[in-house]
Amino acid sequence: MKTAIQLLMVIALLAFPFGSDAQLLQKVKKKVTGQVEKKIEKGLEKKSTPAEPSSSDTEPVAEQGSGTETYTASSDPENRTSYKSKFDFVPGEQLILWEDFNQDAIGDFPALWFTNGSGEVVSVDGKEGKWLMLKENSSFFFDSFVALGENYTIQFDLFCSVPFEWGSSPIQFFLRNVIDLDRFRKGDNGSEASSWNINNTFSFKLHPGIVPPPNSYGTNGYGEYRVNGIHANNIDLKTIWLPSSEKHHIKVSIWGQKERLRIYVNENKIVDAPKILPKDMKPNLFEFQISSMYEQDNYFIGNIRMAIGNPDTRNKLLTEGKLVTNSIMFSVNSDKIKPESYGALKEISGIIKESKVNVMIIGHTDSDGDESANMELSKKRAEAVKNALVSDFGVTGDMLSTEGRGESSPLESNSTSIGKAKNRRVEFVRIIN
Repeated sequence: MKTAIQLLMVIALLAFPFGSDAQLLQKVKKKVTGQVEKKIEKGLEKKSTPAEPSSSDTEPVAEQGSGTETYTASSDPENRTSYKSKFDFVPGEQLILWEDFNQDAIGDFPALWFTNGSGEVVSVDGKEGKWLMLKENSSFFFDSFVALGENYTIQFDLFCSVPFEWGSSPIQFFLRNVIDLDRFRKGDNGSEASSWNINNTFSFKLHPGIVPPPNSYGTNGYGEYRVNGIHANNIDLKTIWLPSSEKHHIKVSIWGQKERLRIYVNENKIVDAPKILPKDMKPNLFEFQISSMYEQDNYFIGNIRMAIGNPDTRNKLLTEGKLVTNSIMFSVNSDKIKPESYGALKEISGIIKESKVNVMIIGHTDSDGDESANMELSKKRAEAVKNALVSDFGVTGDMLSTEGRGESSPLESNSTSIGKAKNRRVEFVRIIN
């Protein structure tokens, strides 16, 4: 019987794409300067058919066929990108942390972070900005408490090297209520299930799937989540995260409301647990953790955004007369609205249609780049928001006007990453006739 079981295990292992087919893709390689190059599979580059849209531009895999809506956005009505979404995530009202690693030098570990292992800031060919490359057997967190309160949101971008071995560990995330940060850095906490230094912990992990080579089998991505070390449930990522395909880059969004926690991968809600968090949990630290990895495998994180408070959209727009939001996000130096903006746009459109108010949409930028270019970009972004509200959410165009103010009206200093993030905003001002 034992021999038969061993034989079945060998057959099962052979079904995974560890062979020569998987080697058609080249690993992400780090240059001496700290820059990372991501090589794309030659077979994908030579396809004669148009490339499929990215994972954030496609119909969600989870919960397919249950009321998806088509969403398009751009300042140019003739050049819009369409995608489907049921994304109901709305970022918190007050931005309290923004990390894009732009203040850190390539090859360094970020100055405002802590690790008990190793990692470094890198640039990646084909991707905007800088990224933190996470090394194995290490933990990573922002090196100060970030009090999240009862209502909060956390967002970040995540991708991994290509190809990625099935035997490498998942990436883990910990939402913690830590008492003594200095002792936490030293690992003086007790066990995960009964720690004197950590009141409560919610953890979850994600592992990418494998694209099937010809005449073989692929594997869905997977994950799980736990409360204070006790297993709560598994996560089936289906084909949402497949590194060696167009679905190699994902956006993770976390929405906490007292005991309720929702987690999204791109626009797919993978966790919605109304009573999962302990009543006395007051999260103040968010941690990334990596275990053992194959030598060439790495995870990369960036564009980390934390916000608190429930957006008071209706009161701000209708009573106070002005709504200022950082929740409508754009690609760098572009008027293309990112998919994660869907929830905020949907909420704003509903209020405008219901109240039948006229609104001026005003775009703002940070001070990076040329002043005149920023002015033009802010105008295009305001127009893109108008087009989205009209074309995708049914707002009457005559109710909306647009204006761009570039970098001329900053809310905060542009000397910090979070200051720049707050200055990149869209205002909705009620027009009283």
